[in-house]
Amino acid sequence: MEVLVRAFRGPLSLVLAGVLTLLCPLAPATSAGSRPLVLDVQADAPILKAGEKHTIVARVLVKPDKTARRKRVPLAVALVLDRSGSMRSDGKMDNAKRGAAEALRMLDERDVAAVVAYDDKASVVLPTRSVGSPAPFRKAIDALRPGGSTALHDGVQTGAKQLRSYVDEGFAPRVILLSDGLANVGPSTTEELAALGRTLAGQGITITTIGLGLDYNEDTMTALAAESGGNAYFARDAGMLPGIFARDMEDAVTLTAQRVRVVVECGESARPVRVIGREGSVRGRTVEVPIHNLYGAEKYALIEMEVPPQKEGEVPLKLAQIRLEYTDAATGKEAVDEAPLSVTFSRDGDAIAKARRGDIVAQTELARNAEAREEAVRLADAGRTQEAVKLLNERALFSKSFGAGAFSAMSQADRQRMESEARALDTLTLGLTSGMSSEVRKEALYGAYALKNQQTEVQTPLPVSPDVSSADAASADAK
Repeated sequence: MEVLVRAFRGPLSLVLAGVLTLLCPLAPATSAGSRPLVLDVQADAPILKAGEKHTIVARVLVKPDKTARRKRVPLAVALVLDRSGSMRSDGKMDNAKRGAAEALRMLDERDVAAVVAYDDKASVVLPTRSVGSPAPFRKAIDALRPGGSTALHDGVQTGAKQLRSYVDEGFAPRVILLSDGLANVGPSTTEELAALGRTLAGQGITITTIGLGLDYNEDTMTALAAESGGNAYFARDAGMLPGIFARDMEDAVTLTAQRVRVVVECGESARPVRVIGREGSVRGRTVEVPIHNLYGAEKYALIEMEVPPQKEGEVPLKLAQIRLEYTDAATGKEAVDEAPLSVTFSRDGDAIAKARRGDIVAQTELARNAEAREEAVRLADAGRTQEAVKLLNERALFSKSFGAGAFSAMSQADRQRMESEARALDTLTLGLTSGMSSEVRKEALYGAYALKNQQTEVQTPLPVSPDVSSADAASADAK
């Protein structure tokens, strides 16, 4: 409307403004009806050198619109707790109860919850009901006693069954699974649990997994969470459980969008190569990346692309069209947002350097570090420890160089993050050279999961000698 009004001068503009206001009233800047997400599409190098072929990284960032006033989505939560015999030791059962109580404390009368326990089989300890009356939950949780095997698959299915009737009632359903051991009753392979996660995701149910101690299968637990779009946590000791349950509920109560998916359609001026970090698919010139749920913080997808040589010019060249598909968690309505990815070409070296996006470069390096963690674990599992160490050393050196200021466009906060990453990779390298323990393996895979999915990580640092470095680790490997 402003453009039309500015096209006229004098009294007529006032008349036109009044007419247009009546016909097209302006929407308030912050309203419950406004879109919940902000879509931001950028390249790590917005200005490219003319006449040369380039490989760039496109970042598709999605975040909640903080200006929009929106009601919190009511939650339907199933607490699925392991009560197998191994939960007797090390205060596991007591801390599991504390964790469950902490999760319930963060809910209110808008929400509903159920308590499910499993050993040889799963049973509903307390059917789904309003959290507004906490006494029945306290009684049900306090009555739990350990004993028996680990029917994990049955536990998840039973928890999900308690939530299904709420999926279409405006609730956000969430299973929170706690396990301290290997699934040994019913379907138990990683593939079977991953399939269960996909099935429940298709029904609108998210699964958070919490692995306790060192005796459970981290591949199974992370696969179950990943396929359903949930969080995955590693509790090295039972004392961490209350904090982890609380951390997950902090996410759940800020749910903004569900079934979030990024679709990138590249034109003739760009060829998609791969998705960095996240799971995704590249088919021809189309890229699809599921992001699943968006909570109160930003998430992003990183897509590597090749750009052929182009002539110098001030007019931006459109490389791709990005489509963001999601379900508004507050209304249940499906929505689509779109934005272009464009770059310009120049021979001005200073302009090219100044335009580089240090934040996207840092995020890309972190995603590559996550991939390196997972690959290192696979190599070590196959007995190829030297290759795993070499890979981690290379990534640690990259992180150290960025942390030392090798890339001037990177902020101080990002440089500090890269330094922290280098130390974490050194620690993992030391663990591999000493023989990969269950704890080291879990730390590696859960660290990778958190980086790839932009999940707020519960800090569980491994002990490390202050003198350990990439060079030291490489020397140890050579010996």
